[in-house]
Amino acid sequence: MSMKCQVLNRMCMLLYGREYRKFMEKCSVEQVQSDYLMELLRKNAGTEYGAKYGFADVTSYEEFAREVPLTVYEDYEPMIREIADGKKHVLTAEDVLLFELTSGSTNGKKWIPYTESLKQEFQRGIKPWLYDIYDRVNGICGGRSYWSITPVTAGKTYTSAGIPVGFEEEAEYFGQFEKKIMNKLFAVGPEVKFSTDMTDFYRQTAKELLRCGELTLISVWNPTFLTILCDFIAEHVDELVDGLEPDRSKKVVRAVRADRFDRVFPDLRLISCWADASAADFVEALKERFPGVFVQPKGLLSTECFVSFPLVGERGSRLSIYSHFFEFRNIKSGTIVPAWGLAPGKYEVIVTTGGGFYRYVLGDIVEVLETYEDRPPRLRFLRRGDSTSDLFGEKMTEEFAGKVCGALDQGEAFFLLAPEGTRYCLYTNADYVITDEWLDQELCENYHYEYCRNLGQLEQAVVVPIRGNPEVDYVNRLMAEGMRLGDIKPAHLSRKSGWDQWFDLRQE
Repeated sequence: MSMKCQVLNRMCMLLYGREYRKFMEKCSVEQVQSDYLMELLRKNAGTEYGAKYGFADVTSYEEFAREVPLTVYEDYEPMIREIADGKKHVLTAEDVLLFELTSGSTNGKKWIPYTESLKQEFQRGIKPWLYDIYDRVNGICGGRSYWSITPVTAGKTYTSAGIPVGFEEEAEYFGQFEKKIMNKLFAVGPEVKFSTDMTDFYRQTAKELLRCGELTLISVWNPTFLTILCDFIAEHVDELVDGLEPDRSKKVVRAVRADRFDRVFPDLRLISCWADASAADFVEALKERFPGVFVQPKGLLSTECFVSFPLVGERGSRLSIYSHFFEFRNIKSGTIVPAWGLAPGKYEVIVTTGGGFYRYVLGDIVEVLETYEDRPPRLRFLRRGDSTSDLFGEKMTEEFAGKVCGALDQGEAFFLLAPEGTRYCLYTNADYVITDEWLDQELCENYHYEYCRNLGQLEQAVVVPIRGNPEVDYVNRLMAEGMRLGDIKPAHLSRKSGWDQWFDLRQE
């Protein structure tokens, strides 16, 4: 363990302690959330959006819910184009510092505006989460950490008004002073982000990780990313250990060949990754490679907002009530309630943020596990909305799949896009040739699909020719699995796999 790392991590704890103590103190969730909402509305009352919906006259949550409509990304697209071209005070009084990209429902890409307030709102969730880890996981402060870096092999881009698209460094999430400390603690430097291609990205990342003899924390998104990185190390280990001390080199090679990555990184204490919904299927494989290492499921966070974070020793995660204003739509009744009106059950998340999204329907479904009188509720992520397939974070939607299929000469042809293993299959009885390359290229218009393809999490999509009467086969499967005939609707996307067992495959 390193004394230098110990000192730097303890400095971070001092900086994060205030947010942690505030979060852990007894509080009125209603008071915290109401104060945030009223302050946000006052600050943005003079914007075009605020004037349109009378922010200046809103004095309660009930008025806010009555006067301001629910929104989805498409509602903001015209305004975001104006902001990208340089127009100010459209959604927020603050300037937009940058745009982050994420997957869209129809057009494949969404541009999420980031203000200084939104960055601070993310930090109000990140800081207490990290403090809790540092404080409660023994030995974690004695080493460095690896935070999954998003590669930008195409280079950094800007809007017509010069607004950057994407963070310059992952450390931007930690705050200005903390960023300087974290950059000294990162096992992999930010320059890896600008690798020339994905092979170079994996090679540079692996070499720097193996060079780090004091790795205690790994934070990635999907567990498959870390599995793929381990596979890359295993395949190229003889090359990657070149330059290591002889003793370290021998230990690494021996551990890699035994598929024991806990021995490759013997000081590793915690892996943070998605472990709910579809990601749960891949966590066990990760644990087999890192036996004895604590795998902590991430809370719910997206490009748009920071919803929840875990506390060590608790199931699920706590709602990050100091980050944004939250509402929840009950899945059964459709009733919308604020955070202080929750009861155990399943809900869709609706969020209002300092980035300029108001009553934004996030599309994520959560289960509220427990509510408290004087603490934030505890919840866990269940899935994306019913029309979304999300194996590795690609967020494939029914609308987007419909757009891809709509680019084809459909006629009477049947089209169904569905996940199978680590790729998507387009099942069709079309009587003309559709190439795998064309399909994959079209799907890569979805930002996160392309990202998962580049990382190697998804294989190339394939076209699967079928014959017979696929409409009947489709209905038969859903009825056999318990759906009523009257509830079955035509679709271009299914979240279910195994359709090859139901369709009559055509042999080419």
